[in-house]
Amino acid sequence: MKSKKTIIAIAAAMALTSSVVPAAVCAEDDTFSGYVLMNVPYNAFYNADTADIGDVDAVSSATNKTGNYGKAGGAFHSGTTAGVDAEGNIIAVGKESNSKVQGVTWAVKADSLDAVKALGGKEITADSTVTTATLGKGQSSSNVLLGYQALTEAPEYSYFILDSEPENYLVLNGSSFTMGKASPESCGNIDVPVTYGTNWGDIQLDLSTAEKASDKIVNAMVITAEDGSSKGLYHLDQIWSYSDIAWKVASTPGLDGKKITKVRYYCSDKDNDLTDGEIPAYHNYVYDYDFTADIAQVYTGEVTAEFKGNDSLVLSGLPEDGENIKVKIYHTTGGREAVLTYITPVFVDPADDDIDAEFVPVENNTVSITSGSVTNNAGTTVSYGELLDQTTYMVEFSCDNYIINKIRVDYTAEEVNDPADSTNPDTSSEADSTTSHEETTSSAADSSTSQKADSESSAASKPDISTASKTADTSTIKNTSTAKSSVSTDNPQTGNIGAAVPALLVTLSGAVMTAFKRKKK
Repeated sequence: MKSKKTIIAIAAAMALTSSVVPAAVCAEDDTFSGYVLMNVPYNAFYNADTADIGDVDAVSSATNKTGNYGKAGGAFHSGTTAGVDAEGNIIAVGKESNSKVQGVTWAVKADSLDAVKALGGKEITADSTVTTATLGKGQSSSNVLLGYQALTEAPEYSYFILDSEPENYLVLNGSSFTMGKASPESCGNIDVPVTYGTNWGDIQLDLSTAEKASDKIVNAMVITAEDGSSKGLYHLDQIWSYSDIAWKVASTPGLDGKKITKVRYYCSDKDNDLTDGEIPAYHNYVYDYDFTADIAQVYTGEVTAEFKGNDSLVLSGLPEDGENIKVKIYHTTGGREAVLTYITPVFVDPADDDIDAEFVPVENNTVSITSGSVTNNAGTTVSYGELLDQTTYMVEFSCDNYIINKIRVDYTAEEVNDPADSTNPDTSSEADSTTSHEETTSSAADSSTSQKADSESSAASKPDISTASKTADTSTIKNTSTAKSSVSTDNPQTGNIGAAVPALLVTLSGAVMTAFKRKKK
């Protein structure tokens, strides 16, 4: 059931900022029920559940999706997500404000309101509002959130006083938390398919049959392996929806090669209409689902690669029993805000009109390189397949039974395109030097004609790169004339290559290769 809430100057709130408007007077201790809805940092929440976690600051990147209440409303984030452009329109600015998900919004039992205040958060009341914005299909959309929903854009340990005991809650003990009351509903066994190398991570689980959570806000999730180890997951890095969780091996170590047997959902009621001036009364739920999902192992063999001309890449060291091995190949520019430029094909995703890269098959240890371009409905054109001289490319793998880490491979046009015999000139010319002046002159002329023909033949095999400016990160450019690869020791999923060095603008002649941002779901 929904309880009526008054919206204070919605139009003004949408035109101003996305900051929380707290009540002028905080509640007194004599009105304190003993329970609050609180913004609990991920590490504190999952420690109370005894689940292992990584460093949320290391794995949660700034994104314009943090303002999406449907996807991330069960969490709270730093920074603001809504701004106003020159025409007075609300726009998504989460990326510009470095907005990051920070933790879980969940019920907490405390001995006193003073103990809650001592943590340093803000009080959110029934009259609090916040405007959030997100970016999708090239368009910004915004919502005005009311009451306890405003916690989503409030600092850590901010709180909303509940008027009764919730079904599930943590207990505040000084500055830490323990699991106070958890009443999980056992929901039985479900089928959970596993896929690898998706847009969202190295490993993805399809939890669409977890129907109890399908109409809820997902506040937190924990997955447990057969050996008893468990991992707490983060929104917009591992939790993408109730039905889809995915993770990168680099930021979520310790799950590959294991059998996952359970997922626990921490949920609360979803507000299906954020425009009607009403919010649901707060209730929370804990659901346990059992399943069996065997996660592939990380492949430990050394994989290398080498360009053969402009139309193929040859791979060595792939697992002999690897199943359905595919790759994406790209180079990066832009440093932290990585821009990926692909030489493997891209396509227009009809679901959101974004232009995404696709994995292409490896046949006989070889990847064919072809050029082309695609244009989405918004009019954005992205090209692929054109190699950039003196650039380091990343090769990203997809495999059904192994997780294969990314590798690097250098491309140097001169080395891969020179005729094979250019370093082994015919020694007969040395003997000819002892002949008459006329014969020597004739030989030199013949040699010049032959070299010109060879040069024209070599140029014909290259893509036309005669008139454009191309940008390459100096961290990806090698001063050596090699076209062989090395195993990447970087985070295999960030796309950041080498040290953080200022980018170098390389001016060449030819067609423009279009670069585009890594997609964030």
